[in-house]
Amino acid sequence: MTKRIFTVSQINAYIKRMFSSDYMLGRISLKGELSNVKYHSSGHIYFSLKDESSSIACVMFAGDRREGLTFRMENGQSVVVSGRISSYERDGSYQLYARTVELAGSGALYAEFE
Repeated sequence: MTKRIFTVSQINAYIKRMFSSDYMLGRISLKGELSNVKYHSSGHIYFSLKDESSSIACVMFAGDRREGLTFRMENGQSVVVSGRISSYERDGSYQLYARTVELAGSGALYAEFE
């Protein structure tokens, strides 16, 4: 029996399709604290959303900012982020693609850090 061998690109494309076909991951809201907030010159915002024991990479594209963001994001803010979780095929990583970000107070983790 010969084993089937895949390329990295094939596997990353497969994983992206798996994420895309999952209904729950396509429409999800997560609550957490903002970290590593970076406003890019392209208008995109890159950040992490974290809780006491875990974090997820996030991006909000410039086009979604117009309707989905009403404040300036800063490290330590507690927020609810709604969007979809998918894979960034080139790097083989997954992240939350934010459509809206709502302020939910100041974060306890950041206050503890300060």
